[in-house]
Amino acid sequence: MKHRLFTITVVALCAVILSCERRGKEDPQEQVLPLIEQATADLSNQRFDAAMENALKALELSQGNPLLRVKSLHCIVGIDIMANRDADAWKNALEAESIARDHGFSKELAEVLISKAKLCSYAEISPETSRNDEGLQYAFEALQLAEKADAVEQRCEACYIIGSLYINKNRWRDPIDQDIYRTAGEYLERGQALADTYDLPRLRRNGILFRSRWFQQGDRNEDAIKYFEQVRAGLKESDYLTASSLDDRLVNLYTRIGDSEKALDAHDDYVYSMQKYIQQKQDETLQEMETRFQVREKEHELELKSYQIILLLLLVMLSAAVIVIAVNSLRRVRRRNAELQRISETKEQIIDIISKDLKSPANGYASKLEELAANPGTMNEKVAAYVEEAMGVRARRIADFGLSQREIQIIRLSAEGLSAAQIAERIFLSVHTVNTHRQRIYSKMGVKNVTEMLHKADEMGLL
Repeated sequence: MKHRLFTITVVALCAVILSCERRGKEDPQEQVLPLIEQATADLSNQRFDAAMENALKALELSQGNPLLRVKSLHCIVGIDIMANRDADAWKNALEAESIARDHGFSKELAEVLISKAKLCSYAEISPETSRNDEGLQYAFEALQLAEKADAVEQRCEACYIIGSLYINKNRWRDPIDQDIYRTAGEYLERGQALADTYDLPRLRRNGILFRSRWFQQGDRNEDAIKYFEQVRAGLKESDYLTASSLDDRLVNLYTRIGDSEKALDAHDDYVYSMQKYIQQKQDETLQEMETRFQVREKEHELELKSYQIILLLLLVMLSAAVIVIAVNSLRRVRRRNAELQRISETKEQIIDIISKDLKSPANGYASKLEELAANPGTMNEKVAAYVEEAMGVRARRIADFGLSQREIQIIRLSAEGLSAAQIAERIFLSVHTVNTHRQRIYSKMGVKNVTEMLHKADEMGLL
């Protein structure tokens, strides 16, 4: 019965340990993806350091998981691009591309290729630095992969970057190549259609930027105004960020055609939209903080309940084991009671002698105790053996230091907290004699003061 309960208790303990380990070792995906999400949010608010810190944590936790590693690297690439660290972005993009190709991650590979195409687009600072054709290769492959994986956002972004690269190809031409210009417009329109159809606000805003460049390159201010006004009218009332982007473009366009009145109206609309957007972001942040707090509280509550259940089960098991141990102990106690009863009188005698010996070693009670210990019939054999051994050890220690009975008496009286004058009064000596004895004690024991003397005496068993 005892062995069975012991086994059950051990099993319960193992269950608790395994449960704690499982809680400590979360699924990497549950750790990495929230970090990437937070890094993306930090990036959108231009908190580059915070974004990079979260992205690097995600990368570290993604060790051994190729898909999560690609996602983490791609997040870092985006941060590097926004922070104008193109060389770092290209290096990380190459690593992410290699992993994605090796493991057949089509959607993730499309994202990485789009980033590479963007980097090629940003190199267009002069005709000599042009990498538009290289960028188009990456962008077209990304579009093909996104269509195969039915990844709408990646399709939209690929169309945008293709249109942007074609705009770049006309950047240094005068006049522009109309075929290239039309092709750029077609891909931008495809991207905008996807953003509108699938209600992708972020990509719809990106499309506004690309279309603005496209209209400007074709010197089509009136068409741009008409297009932006049309998009502005079709926005959701709550999409203040997109509205502010449109209003900003309209201010520039009306200024360009010389309509100052409409430019001022558009500027007022821009200020209003930005104010509403800022308020909206503040409300979202507060709501997010409240939601996170509620989720954490709920998780903590569930975790606490699970621990309470486990501890309750464990307590039941341990209680059963304690009962068994207590019963067995009670049986052993009963068996020993007879023996303890037999030596009770001897024990009282021993205590009396030890007490007198502690008070005044000079009375010779220690020798009487030794005599009792030497006579097996007087006390329990084990007690006698212990007392005999203890008295012998103490005697040897005292002999090693060469302490006299008087010196031992002074040490013990000092342990009671008596001063030299009080000790002298107690044992009928002069204060000078007591101090002389103390100095001899210090010399024999190798100590410097009363505190060290009492500490050493305690170690010797004198106290």
